[in-house]
Parts: sequence; C-alpha cells; structure tokens
Amino acid sequence: MALQPGDPGTRVSSGKVSPSPAAAAARTRLEAGRAEILDRHRAGAGGQEVVRSISALTDEVVQQMFAAISGELQGTAPPRVALIATGGYGRKELSPRSDVDLLALLPEDATAAERGRADGVAERLHRALWDAGLEAGFAARTLGQTLALAREDHTARTALLDCRLVCGDPTLFKDLERAMVTELEARKVEEFIQEKLEELQVRRKRYGGSVWLLEPHLKQGKGGLRDLQAALWIARVRHKVAGLGEAGERGLLPAREVKEARAARDLLWRLRNELHYATGRRDDRLTFDNQRRAATALGYRDSPTELAIEQLMRETYIALQEIARASDALIDRCAVEDAPRPAGIFGRRPPIPPKPIDNAFQLWQGRVTVHDREVFARRPADLVRIFAVAETYGAPVYSYARDLLVQEVQRLGPGLATDRDAHFEFWQYLVREGSEGQALAPLHELGILGALFPEVGRLRARAQHSLYHVYTVDTHTVFALQRLMRLRAGALSDAEPELTRIARAQQRPLVLMLGLLFHDLGKGLGPDHSARGAELVRGYAQRIAMDPGDAADVEWLVLAHLKMSHLSQRRDLEDMALIESFARELRTVERLEMLYLLTYTDMASVSPENWTDWKSRLLRLLYEKAHATLLAEELDQPAHAESLELRRERIGRAIEPLLEEPAARKAVGEFARALPERYVSTARPNDAARHLKLWLVARRTGFAAELRQPESGEAELTLVAPDRAGLLALFSAALAANGIDILAAEVNSLEDGIALDQFIVREPGGGTPAAGRWEAAHADLLRLLSGAEDSHRLVQRRLRRASWAASAAPAVETKVRVDNLSSEDCTILDVFTQDRPGLLHAIADALHRAGASIEVARIATEGNRATDAFYLREAAGRAGARKIASDHRLSELQAAVATAIAELAGRS
Repeated sequence: MALQPGDPGTRVSSGKVSPSPAAAAARTRLEAGRAEILDRHRAGAGGQEVVRSISALTDEVVQQMFAAISGELQGTAPPRVALIATGGYGRKELSPRSDVDLLALLPEDATAAERGRADGVAERLHRALWDAGLEAGFAARTLGQTLALAREDHTARTALLDCRLVCGDPTLFKDLERAMVTELEARKVEEFIQEKLEELQVRRKRYGGSVWLLEPHLKQGKGGLRDLQAALWIARVRHKVAGLGEAGERGLLPAREVKEARAARDLLWRLRNELHYATGRRDDRLTFDNQRRAATALGYRDSPTELAIEQLMRETYIALQEIARASDALIDRCAVEDAPRPAGIFGRRPPIPPKPIDNAFQLWQGRVTVHDREVFARRPADLVRIFAVAETYGAPVYSYARDLLVQEVQRLGPGLATDRDAHFEFWQYLVREGSEGQALAPLHELGILGALFPEVGRLRARAQHSLYHVYTVDTHTVFALQRLMRLRAGALSDAEPELTRIARAQQRPLVLMLGLLFHDLGKGLGPDHSARGAELVRGYAQRIAMDPGDAADVEWLVLAHLKMSHLSQRRDLEDMALIESFARELRTVERLEMLYLLTYTDMASVSPENWTDWKSRLLRLLYEKAHATLLAEELDQPAHAESLELRRERIGRAIEPLLEEPAARKAVGEFARALPERYVSTARPNDAARHLKLWLVARRTGFAAELRQPESGEAELTLVAPDRAGLLALFSAALAANGIDILAAEVNSLEDGIALDQFIVREPGGGTPAAGRWEAAHADLLRLLSGAEDSHRLVQRRLRRASWAASAAPAVETKVRVDNLSSEDCTILDVFTQDRPGLLHAIADALHRAGASIEVARIATEGNRATDAFYLREAAGRAGARKIASDHRLSELQAAVATAIAELAGRS
C-alpha cells in the first residue's frame, strides 16, 4: 500500500546523503540476522518459523532505527508518529523477498511544530530503511488521509485489516483501530464479503482454477496462501476472529481441519521461502526449474517407485487441496449466518426452518445438511448418497455436514472399503441417468472415494513429472469418470455425436465405469501398470462380490486400456493383419464399444489440449475398421469386402460436386485412382477436394503447399511434391529451420509418384504459424527441393541462432525400439524421446542416410514427449525394397537414430 512521491501525505527526500550510523548498524544487524535465518531454513526449519523470524528481525531493525532517529531530536518532545505494519508484514508472514509495507501514521490535529517533527522522523526513517537494505513500501499519512484512501481502494482497506503497531505512539494506532471498525460497519459487512468473494473468483480464474496445475502458484493460485488470507479476512469482518486458531475455537472450522490447514500453510511457506532464497527474487510459482531446485534443497530423494520431484509435488498438491478446502469451508460458514438475520427497522427475522428431504437429510438456507449428528454413523452408505441428493436438489452440501462426513470417514477407517451398501450407492450414482458427475469431485476431495477404493486412496495427489500428464493420477481418473458421465448424459453431443450415441446405448454401463475407474490404479506398483491394475480389479471383485462375468470384462478393459490409443496413433491402420488381430482380441462388438469409449475419455482427460481432431479421426478409423471386421466375422463374410477400387470411386463421387473448375472436375478420376488405401480410408471429401487442387499444381510446377487454420484445433499443413528418397527429411528441415513445431504427420505416396504429406503444426508457443514464419519456410522448401540448399546444414545453421530455445520442461528418456512382428511388409521403428525443434528432421535424415525408406510415418506429441513410429523398408537399390530382417541392420538403424537425437539434444 506504499504511495509514490507526490501522493497525499507522502514525504520523500530527493537528496542523497551518506548512510547514517543508525542505518549502517541496521544493515549489519539485518545481514547477520538474515544469514542466521537462512542457516535455520537450510537445517530444516518450518515455514512458519522462518516467516515469523524474518518479521521479528524486521521489527527489531525498524524499532532500533526509529529509536535512534527519535533520539537525535534532543531537547524536544518525542515525535507523535505510529509505525504500523500492514499486509503480510502486519500478519508477521514475511518470506525472504516479501514486500515490507509500513505506514507512518501522523497526527491529525498537531501543531505546526509537532507535525514538522513527525514529518521529519518519517522522512529520515524512510531513507534510513533503504540505506539499511530494507526495501520497504513506505507511506506517511494522517488518519484522515489513510481512511480516505481505504474508502477508494479495497486493496488498501484490506491491508489495514492486518495492521499492527511496530513502534511509536500507541494512541494514534488505537485511533486507527477504532476508525477501521467504524468504517467496516459503515461500508456493510455483506458488501465487503461479496467484494472479497468476487476478488477470489477472479484471482482463481487468472492463476488457474485448479490445485492440480503443472506449475502451481503458491500464493495466488487455488489453494495458495492468498486463499486462506481471503477466508480469514471474511471471518474477521463477520465474526471478529483473529486467525485459524480462533476460527477453530469459535466452531467455524473443526479442530482437525485447523490442524491440517496449519500444516499445509507451513509447507507452502517453506516452499515459498526456498524459492525466494534460491532465485533471489519474489518468485512464488513452482516452475519445473524451481521444482528441481526445491526437491534437492529440501532433501527429497528418488525412491524405487517415485521421483523426488514427484514426492515434492504430491505433498504440495495435498497442501494446496487442504488450504482450498479449509478456505472454502470457512467462507461457507461466514457467508451463511447461523444467527437470525436482520430485517431492517422492523426488528430481526426469525430463523428459516429447515425443509425435510427424507429421514436423513434436509434443506437449510439453500444447502443440503443432515437431520442429526448420527446420520452417517447409522448408515455409512449415506456418505455417498448425500451428494446424489444434493445434485438432485441443485444445492451444495453444507460445511457442517461435510465436517461430520469427514469425521465419520476417519472413524470408519478401512471399514467403508467392504461396505457393499456404500459401493452400491456409488455404483448407482455412476450410472445415474442424466447426471454429469458433479458429485465426483467432492467425493474425491473429502476422501470418500479413497475410503471406498483404497486403490485410489494410495494414489492421492500422486504427480507424474511430465508435460503430458497435467493432472495427478487420482484427479485424472475423476476427470475421466466425469467426462464419461457427461457423454452419457448428452452434454457433449454437439462435439461428439457418435461417441454420445454409443455411450447412451451401452447395456452394462457400470462395467465401463469401473474399467475407467481402475484403468490407471496400477501406477506406482511396478512395470506394466495395466497388468497391476487388472490384479487390483480381481481383488476388488472378491471384496465386493461382483458378478464374475462383469468382473472379467472390467479386468480386460484395464488390461487393454492403452491398446486403441497405441494402435491408432502409432500403427498403420491399413494393415489388415493388424486389424484382424485386434478384432480377435476384442471378440465382441460390446467390448470394442466399451474400449473405444474408455480410450476417448482417457485421452481427452489427460490435459485440456490433448484431444485433437487428428487423434479423433485416427481413433474413429480404428474403431470403424475393427467394428466392420467383427460384424463380418459374425456374418461369416470377409472383412472390408468393399474393394479399394470401389472406395476410390466413392471418394471421387464425393469430391466432384465440391469442385468448380472444369480442369479439376476432369481430373477427379485420375486423382482418385492414384490414391493409396490409407488415404481413402481417412480423408474427408472437403480435404480431398483441396488436395486434388494441390496435386494438380504440384504436377505442373513440382511443388504445392497449403497452410490452413480449421475452426478448432491446430493448423494443418499439406505439402505435395514428386516423391523421392529423403523427402520427409527435406520437408521437416524447412519447418524446423523456421521454428514450426510438428505435432503429427501423415505421409502418403500416390501411385503416380506424387507424395502428399499432411502435418499438424503450430508456433512454438501454440497457435497457427505467423505469416512471416510460414513464408520463410516456404522459400526454404523451394530451395531444398531445387538442391540449392542442404537440409542438414540449413537446420544446424538456423537452430544455432533460434530464439525458440527449449524450455525447462521435465526431461524425457530416449528409447528406440524395433517391432518386426506387427507388420508383414515393414519393420517398425518406435522412437520415444524429448520433443525439440528439428527432431523429425534429425530422425528422417538419419534413416535416409542409413539407407532406409520411410513408407509410413506416425508422428505424435504428448506434451514435450515425442512418440513417433516409422514403417521402414530397405531403400530401393539396397538389397531391394523389402522388410529389414538382419539384426546387424536393425542395430545400425537404431544406433543412427539414437546418435542423431543425441547430437540434436547437444545443440539445443
């Protein structure tokens, strides 16, 4: 709340003088004290101990300087000045680089001499604080000026809620305290609370409305320190409580929640202190770099099942969740008054009587609550049912009922995991018609889901250190269940009409829901989390006595839950042997539909950006091919009876009406006859019509390109040119050299010798590549195709001075694997590595130089992890264009790709 020079009541000197003896002594004390506190922090001191110590050290220094400056006024009356700490300093919550906000409160009705002495002390103190190395936000004002500012500025008004006297005239401070009470009453408590609630919502939206962010903000984000401060401000004006302890004593929070909130706040303070010490600035965001620093500095160590950074983030997420829960509960208690409410000049309105719902629950002041304290003890299954009831009535569960609920969950311990009635209530909720899963989040956050399923509880807040897995394992599972419930309720029908139809037609939705619930619960139990998850399903089925047939299908879904995403993104979907093998594994259309729905909800719930139109098309194609194969087997007919020629004719008939130019319409037949099988299976008529025009240009000029931004999703780039060895390396070189990221690629070789390659691309920071960037890439493409430029040298030269440097994202281990079984005609090389500019070019160029021909490329990006698959044959002229079988050649190709990736990483 510091004012700048020239603001009312501020006294700042512009002259430069040598530091006073008092300032020099203060600097010495500050440096020694800060060093001692840092040593205690490094030795493991808690967050509260450090912030309190920094605040006490600041008090000591301010008091000493104030006394020294006041003592210099010999022979005069002591100056009437009150030095008041506000904001975080007022709360005694200073981190190493926190703002130190001081108000020098000056007398309102002083004589000229008294005012001159007070002004002089304030001015000299301000300068001395800076000379001592204390970067204080300092303001000097009278009480009237202070109140005037507080009336205009809600930030200044809020900062005064935390004010305390550091030194000086206590009478002036008492005047301020009394005035603030009067001001709050004058401004109305309700208005202040509404103001703080709106501010909280805006802040949460700005900094991310979730505690599960990859790089959470410890102060401003949801569950951050500011959340608790806002709740305590509201509690202070409503109930005059002074902190967490008093909130517990007054019954606003249960003792357990006060204890957990204090521990969570202490951890957040400790992390924030470490960030300030490590970076030397006020840094409150746990970026990936900061996570690495903090995990090492605070003594976290890798374990066999969890990285040190993941341990740190798990504890951080739990702390953020505890703070968010305590803050929301405290705000809820303050927003709903237990006492009778005012009714204007006609006296007080009597309490609103509760409205019974059933023998367990009732509605009270727009919230669902219990009839008595023993509701959950009498029937633990009501721990689940209360949220279904709340959803029916469109009302939240009151915080009092939540407190009782948490107490009962803790009392029951492992008992809820074997309570079949409670599981039956949960099953009923999962398959409830029309529900969009609103109750799943509170069921999870309050520990009910973890008590029902210890398999979930074990993974509470378990972080996955990658850009791809935005959410913790348990939160991802909850989001996926919510998405599937929304799909069944029809809430996603506009975006996903076909998936909605399939979801709503399911005859055994509970099997699908439980398969989705268990799909990731094997993580952290060793390699192959799918197999570990299937084991957990077997244990659950025995514990709850599930129907054996249902249990078997749930187990199968968990075992196979990665199958469709793997095949659709990394395998050639025109390989009929692959499709038939997959269909044999499925056995029934019902299983296919359930796995399709599970795969969609899993992929779409990984992160907000993970589900793209490209992935949707590939997954749908796999589903359709497997579905056709299963139906054909049921009818004892060959799968895909429609010939390639008939499919080519069909796509030709579809695109002809979309073309206006006579030359294009005339070329439809020739274009369609040249299309490869995988293209006619995936292309949409509108896309095929655009590609035909590009094909005509490429045949005439030798090259054609189109960059377009669809209505949703990333930009699509189509490049068409006469096919030749190493063409993909040329294409990817021009894009890499100009900082255009490739997220996916589809390589097509037409039968007339033309290559038609499609890419999903973006700027390094997201969005369609800028016009200038694309124009430069287009020029480079022409030079590369003409031979005027060498692709390898171009990429090396451009990347050395590129401004799109790699970010401090989690590292990804490089793995290069050979699959010589999945395809009869090609060798598949799977590459998993960290995505970086020039990666596709490095791999494609290495394969070209090693004498391998890329027949099909499946390029995918998961966060900062590239998961690419290349279908390879020996290049023409090198023992014929055939599958690569020699172990020596396979090792040679693996080594070539691994070396190229390592060299690229070394240059990044």
